Amino acid sequence: MTSGPNTPPSTEPLNASHDDDPAGYDEMRAAGHMARRRLAFYDEVVRGSEGTVVEIGMGTGVLLRELAKRHPDRSFVGVEPLANYVEFARERAAEEGLRNVRAEVGTGEDLVAAVGAGAAGLVISVDMLHHVADVREVADQVARAAAPGCQWRAMEPNRVHPYVLAYHVLTDGERTFPVRPFLRTAAAAGWRLQGRRNLYLYPSTVARVPAWAEKVERRLEGLRPVAGAVVLDLRKVG
Repeated sequence: MTSGPNTPPSTEPLNASHDDDPAGYDEMRAAGHMARRRLAFYDEVVRGSEGTVVEIGMGTGVLLRELAKRHPDRSFVGVEPLANYVEFARERAAEEGLRNVRAEVGTGEDLVAAVGAGAAGLVISVDMLHHVADVREVADQVARAAAPGCQWRAMEPNRVHPYVLAYHVLTDGERTFPVRPFLRTAAAAGWRLQGRRNLYLYPSTVARVPAWAEKVERRLEGLRPVAGAVVLDLRKVG
């Protein structure tokens, strides 16, 4: 992974106890049933898109690296405010021989500085939007970084789920994600909602589930009160 704009690293805690432990965070995000489903979902999204894939708030790049392995003909750019996470992501990508992925220090609020205007054919974000302070600026910046017809697939915690709501209200450094206000903000920035779905029945701590349990999950996750995440499919207008 190559270096990019010299964006000052964040000094605010973004991932609680994992801020100073990129290896631990990388392992946590790669493990378990939910991680496998998340990868499968975004793998399909990448297959249905064109152009450079940009991930905002990539963390240590665990999702982006796996997608880059599966799509060697595509270019991937990850943006992350924690400089130690970015360095870790670059080292891992080099170790894995990935030449089609790079990591930049930056935030959603300064995305254009990190990736360039009109560069993204697909933008992905996972558990990122509920952390940002200025959602309007992020939506504007993503629109400026997007090529015409760009897709944005945003996955966020589902605040209607009782456990998810309690966790994000009671855990220091977490916030809930109100969907409707975000969609109004995104629309004002030039994003049109194309679709919305729910994902996950089992929490991230579940390592594996038998085949019958996964079938139950896929059948019931459409019921919003029991789904752990909401996924928004947005497309740039104009």
